Amino acid sequence: MTEKLNLSGSEKLYLALKGVYESFGYAPYKMRRFEEYSLYADNLNFLRSRDVITFGDKNGRLLALKPDVTLSIVKNCAGGGLKKVYYRESVYRPEAYGGQFREIEQIGLECVGDADGYAEAEVLTLAAESLKAIGCNCVLELSHMGALAGIARLCGRERLPEGLVACISSRNLHDMPAVCAANGIDGDIAEGLRALLACEGDNAQRADMLCNVFGASAECVAAAEGLRRAVKVAGDAGIAAEIDFTLTDDADYYNGIIFRGYAAECPRAVLSGGRYDNLVKKFGAGSGGIGFAIYPAELEPYVSAARKSDADVLLLYSEDARPEDVLARVRAIISGGESVFAAVKAPQGGVFGRVEKM
Repeated sequence: MTEKLNLSGSEKLYLALKGVYESFGYAPYKMRRFEEYSLYADNLNFLRSRDVITFGDKNGRLLALKPDVTLSIVKNCAGGGLKKVYYRESVYRPEAYGGQFREIEQIGLECVGDADGYAEAEVLTLAAESLKAIGCNCVLELSHMGALAGIARLCGRERLPEGLVACISSRNLHDMPAVCAANGIDGDIAEGLRALLACEGDNAQRADMLCNVFGASAECVAAAEGLRRAVKVAGDAGIAAEIDFTLTDDADYYNGIIFRGYAAECPRAVLSGGRYDNLVKKFGAGSGGIGFAIYPAELEPYVSAARKSDADVLLLYSEDARPEDVLARVRAIISGGESVFAAVKAPQGGVFGRVEKM
C-alpha cells in the first residue's frame, strides 16, 4: 500500500503510517471531541491559539471543543510508566489568518512517561519515517529549547524577553542589539546571538558555533550535543535534517529538542513536534514526553500537484446495459491492477488515464 501511496486522502496516509507506528509498539488512542475547559484554561501557553470554542453542558460544566490532542493524552497518562500511543483526531482552532475557526485533522503520536534518550531517538525516527511516507522531498528542521534556556541563564534570567525571542524567530539581526540593550542584556550576548543566527555553515558548524559562542553554558553545550544526535538519527532514517536556531516554542512546556517537517510545494510545516517534559511533570505523568503531529490539510498543494487522475479507467456504459455485466467488467479491470470509475456519462472535470465503453 505504501508503494502506491499518492496522498489522494488522509486515510491513505494514516493507513500507511499505522503499520509503521504499531511496529514500534504504539497503540491506537481515541478521545472525545471535547474536554472540560479548565484543562485548556490552565495550560494556555501550550496551545497554538488562546481562542477556544466553549459551551455549557446540562450540569453547568464549561466544556470546550478540543484545540489540542497532546494535553488530553498527557492528562489521561497520569500515574507514571511509559505509554506509547498514536492517533488520528481533529482539533478546532482559528485559522492563522482571518480568525475563523476550522476543524484541523491531525495524525500523530506521543511517547509519555519516563521518556529517555532512546524514546527521543525513536520518536525522531518515526517523524522521519512519516515524512518519507508522504512521498515527496522533505526536510526536518531542528532546534533545541535548552539553547535558549542556557543563554537566558547567562543573562541572569529564567527566560529571554519576548522581544528578543521574536527577533530570534524572525532572524531580525538588525534590531537585536537594540532589543538586548533595552532589556539590560550584555552586548556580548547580542553579538553572540547575531553570530549564531548568521552562521551559514553545515549542521556540524552550527552546533559547533553554539558551543563556541555560548560554551560557558552547560545547557547550550548539551543542546548542541542533542542536536548532533538528532541530525544523525534523521540521516540514518533517510531524511535530510537542518539545524535552525530560529525555530522556537514556549519555554513553559518545551524544554528539549523541537522540530518541524517541511515538504516540497507545501508553504507551511506539515509536521511539528518536540520534547515537553515540563508538561508531563505538571500532570504527574512521569519525567518526560515527546511527540509530533502531521497536518494532512497542509499537504493539499502536493496532493493536487501529484494527482494524475481520478481513476485509471473511465468505463462508460449505456443506459440499457445490464448492471451485472457492468459490474463484471469493473471487477475485471480492478483484477488487472487498475482503478475504475463507471458511469453513463463522464463526470465534469474528471481526469482519467483511458476511456473504455460498453
